[in-house]
Amino acid sequence: MEYARDDLPVLVVGAGPTGLTAALELSRLGIAVRIVDAALEPSTTSRALGVQARTLELLRPRGVGDELVALGNRASRTALHAAGHRLASIEFTGMPSQFDYILLLAQSETERVLAEQLGRQGVKVERGIRFTTLTERCDSVAVVLTARDGATETVDASYVIAADGSHSPIRKHLGLPFTGRSLPQQYVLGDVRLHGDLAEDQLSIFLATRGFLAVFPLGDKRFRLMATDPDGLTGDRDEPTLDDVQALFDRAVGRPVRLCELDWSSRFRINSRHLETLRHGRVFFGGDSAHVHSPAGGQGMNAGIQDMVNLSWKLAMVLRGTARPELLDTYESDRLPVIRQLVAMTERATRVFNSTNLLAHAVLTRVAPLVLASARVQGKAAPRLGQLSASYRRAPLASGGGRLGGLRAGDRVPDAELAGGGRLYDLLDTAAPTLLVSGPTPDEARRIANAVGPWADVVGVRTVDLPAAVAAPPGWLLVRPDGYLAAAGPSGDVRRLHGWLERWLTTPA
Repeated sequence: MEYARDDLPVLVVGAGPTGLTAALELSRLGIAVRIVDAALEPSTTSRALGVQARTLELLRPRGVGDELVALGNRASRTALHAAGHRLASIEFTGMPSQFDYILLLAQSETERVLAEQLGRQGVKVERGIRFTTLTERCDSVAVVLTARDGATETVDASYVIAADGSHSPIRKHLGLPFTGRSLPQQYVLGDVRLHGDLAEDQLSIFLATRGFLAVFPLGDKRFRLMATDPDGLTGDRDEPTLDDVQALFDRAVGRPVRLCELDWSSRFRINSRHLETLRHGRVFFGGDSAHVHSPAGGQGMNAGIQDMVNLSWKLAMVLRGTARPELLDTYESDRLPVIRQLVAMTERATRVFNSTNLLAHAVLTRVAPLVLASARVQGKAAPRLGQLSASYRRAPLASGGGRLGGLRAGDRVPDAELAGGGRLYDLLDTAAPTLLVSGPTPDEARRIANAVGPWADVVGVRTVDLPAAVAAPPGWLLVRPDGYLAAAGPSGDVRRLHGWLERWLTTPA
């Protein structure tokens, strides 16, 4: 039996977006948490830029989504160009979300917003502290931390969340294989101000016979440029110069555009790797410590944030004693298939865009307009990029969960606008599942509510007129705190509801 130590804090190692989200969620849910980071100061560089629709849907009811939106720049499409012509685009405005765009915001700003909210919840990042070693016990983890001055401390933690980056010391200490490959292409990044005619409301990708260049608008004529440099046009400087970035821009874009005010530049290669397990005893992995991949589509930071939203409510319920310990295993069974798909998708996209084969380039520039002209392709591509289409249907937590209308257990429940005002996610308890009852007779409603039975103090019941975009009443939806469907059924099917609650939650004494 796995014992839960709710008298010990959860230790989060790493204060990037993944670790900050974990600490934010756990502290908000009343769980004691410590978060440490080896860096003395927060990062000031932009790094990851894209905040996807699904991430914003999850962060809005958690108190930070609106602030991020106010700070960022919205991109309504990704446009492909070649040889001076626009070939095609993927339009985001048709995505089934309130946030029908990609929000472009420097990672340093996203981290600042998360850290400030974390501070308002009474938790401060402890900086200049690095992980040294850990020892797992039956009901806790002993972690040795080392401060900047060499002083060591042994922390007893109920669980550890490894959000310590792609070179994760915790992952290496435990000897976990990080399977995958290093891709051969070299990339150049640069944050610049741009003078010329280039759209500020879209991502622009310029395909050339010598690789590609992507342009991400940050607002106020500031842009992030990312380019391949297959033949070493810019040499091997770790920090390419403004002239280097201009040369790559001119070669790929071919427009009279002048770059200036280089704020930051870098050179990197891509690793495409992931863990085969997201859990080692009482240690959980998320974000770059668990998966790294191409930046194609701006997926990485968002995946890490969503990892932690998935994990935190489960961990909090187990620590509070309201859920069975087996619920923690569903973090891996939910997220690992999504991660595998994400790594494979970004690697395929990278191979296509990076190709310097003349025939492959010619085929791509001719086929892309035809493929992206399809409404069916548009309908799938944008939600996938916005991470709205990720589903846990085949995961154990959705097994036997049923369906209502087009929604099946494991699906994302749309954060639809409600007829009386507000949005569906505003009805959800972000600490435990919420039962939404829609359209039954009074007797049916009572029978559904009674099925909650001994879990009435844990599971909130809400009566709501579900929009047609969500599900067709009469019936019920048991919605997880992360907005995914746990179980569902028509009004007469309450045994399925009772069965899910009995399988995953504890029965009060």
